[in-house]
Amino acid sequence: MYENLLAQPASNLLVQDIRTDKLPPSILFSGESASGKLTAALETARILSCLAGSAEWTCPCASCQKHRLLIHPDLLLAGPKDCLPEIRAASQAFLRNGQAASRFLFIRSVRKLVLRFDPAMYEGDETRYARSISSLGSIAEDLEDFELLTAGSAETAVVEKKVASIVNEAEKLETGTMYEAVPVSMIRKIASWSHLAPYGKKKIVIIERADRMQDSARNAFLKILEEPPRDVVFILTTSRRGAILPTILSRVRTYGFISRPMDVQQSVITRVFHDTPLENETLDQYFSRFLPVPPEKIRETAAGFVQLVLREAQTAGRIPPESIQSVLAGEQTGDRSETITDLVASLNKCKPDSIWRRFLVSVTAIFSRALREQTLSPRDSRIYAEWNSGLREALLVVDTYNLSPVAALEKLSVEMRNAL
Repeated sequence: MYENLLAQPASNLLVQDIRTDKLPPSILFSGESASGKLTAALETARILSCLAGSAEWTCPCASCQKHRLLIHPDLLLAGPKDCLPEIRAASQAFLRNGQAASRFLFIRSVRKLVLRFDPAMYEGDETRYARSISSLGSIAEDLEDFELLTAGSAETAVVEKKVASIVNEAEKLETGTMYEAVPVSMIRKIASWSHLAPYGKKKIVIIERADRMQDSARNAFLKILEEPPRDVVFILTTSRRGAILPTILSRVRTYGFISRPMDVQQSVITRVFHDTPLENETLDQYFSRFLPVPPEKIRETAAGFVQLVLREAQTAGRIPPESIQSVLAGEQTGDRSETITDLVASLNKCKPDSIWRRFLVSVTAIFSRALREQTLSPRDSRIYAEWNSGLREALLVVDTYNLSPVAALEKLSVEMRNAL
């Protein structure tokens, strides 16, 4: 069990609870990005559905085979996620390596996206689902062709073209039709699906980023947890446990996922993705290589945003902290956007949303460096405390309340100027 979840102690607790029949019907996997939460959730679904009982990764039973390929009818996967970095990384791993394991990795990475568009969750939302049908059909056909091509001796150029087509359609699907947050309509469809009899032993519902459900969706999901259907296991994942309703937390068992050691993360990059990690590069940082905006551009734009706010503040007669000026003097600031709208546009409109998060982290890093400056004054400390509070609020209003990044940054810039 959990052979494909590396260096994550949570797997030991899960194995113990499963073997002693103490795994509750509603669980939460909490931990930072790229800590293996979805891997563990999908593996838990396979283990609980295993018909042979041993639940080894190589189990030949029909249920395990379908779960490994992510095509089991008793599995639903919901929740917004930036799937494209993993898809791009897996596609490059296959093109570099070409072996069966890399081929399997690429197919699974694509299906982790496709699963989020199960028609069972979109009934009644035909408009949104209709926009996804073309890409879903193209991906299904391309994956079938890809499997046939790679099973034979197709020319490299033909395979590369097919891989590019799959990645292109995956990008259309994710950027054009994925929800920013789980809506109440989807939770209701999940509830209806959950009350149908399973094809096998168990039905599994995985909801990623459970902290990003809409308010009405949270309340609807809480009702499901209060009277959970038989033979259904709900697995939630989050990197922000504190943002989940306390009433939901009280009805789930939390399994904490640690930040894995650097050597383990770099081993994943080397052995799984067949790539060379940079010095001290985490798995999350590795995936950022495959974003449409390079990490260095995000950092430059973060510095550009702070400079934009300070220029506007000085125009209004306000005095910025000397410590922040010292930090910005040493920053690379290729971005000279004159408006927040232009700034967000330079970040691909903060799509996928991990760009938005990395942007805010980069702004936070600037404030952290300023706090270590020798020129720091008590006034500066107060200002940075207010600015950091504003950053947390900006993350919340975009993630939870679907405010646009432009609107969130406009609001933040006003708050930052007012703090001076």
